[in-house]
Amino acid sequence: MASKSSTRARSGGDASAGAGAELYDFHNPSKFTRDHQRILEQALSAYADQTASVITSKLRASCSHDLESLQQTTYLALINSLPEETVLLVTSLNPLNSVGLIHLPLNFAMLAVDLPLGGPGDDDQPNRGLTEIETILVGDLGSSLAGALRFSFDGIITWFPVLNGQFSSPELAHAASNGDQMLVATFRMEIKEQEFRTILALPLSPILPFLDATIASRQAEKGRASSRDFTADLEERLRLAPVTVSVRLRPIQGRLSEFANISVGDVFRLGHSPDSPWEVTSNGVVFAHALPGGEGTQAAFRVI
Repeated sequence: MASKSSTRARSGGDASAGAGAELYDFHNPSKFTRDHQRILEQALSAYADQTASVITSKLRASCSHDLESLQQTTYLALINSLPEETVLLVTSLNPLNSVGLIHLPLNFAMLAVDLPLGGPGDDDQPNRGLTEIETILVGDLGSSLAGALRFSFDGIITWFPVLNGQFSSPELAHAASNGDQMLVATFRMEIKEQEFRTILALPLSPILPFLDATIASRQAEKGRASSRDFTADLEERLRLAPVTVSVRLRPIQGRLSEFANISVGDVFRLGHSPDSPWEVTSNGVVFAHALPGGEGTQAAFRVI
């Protein structure tokens, strides 16, 4: 994550060596976790795919657009990092009461004007600001780029992004307070054998609750899946457990004197007919009834 203050080492190595260290602002501790980052990277990768299709369609030239990095920084730091003359699109994130920013390099904006008008789209583009007509043409592309946010965040945030401003100087946007935390995604674009870097910046605070809710939902589903797996495994193991099964006649009651001197040849009435079902039991529990018979040379019972 990015910031502007003290440094801390990612590992136990020497931070002064430069490797494995990152800038960290202790005045603005980050609440942005790795779980948040994983969810956002999935959505931003989907956004990159959708915008690549949009740009290919609008400019009639094959385009690749890939997520390169995701960082957290302040709005002021973001604005200071952009060129003085560029194309900055401000997108309302309805119904969130906040806006996002899409940065397009000026040379790409010129290319986005040249190609649809039948130009060759080479890298020798004018090094100047956009004219009024060029601004309108780039704004049409920007509206489609903003619209792609809606579906790429499906399942995470329900919103309806709309382009509502376009600035040639980042300092004129005034889209947030200087200290507001922003999530800044940088994308690598290739078109007509040229390479560009585009940026999507989203406000952290309004988005964080949606990310937390998504994490909680996925963890709950993961817990339910684990519980289902445990139950299925337990049932499978129980089915393979050895049990002792007996088949018996229904018990009868009698006096002790009738059985105390029992001997060979004594006869007792069982109290039910010869074709009455027998009890199938395990550990004293009757779980079925069966009729006696035979199967080949062995005694058998047919469960009824």
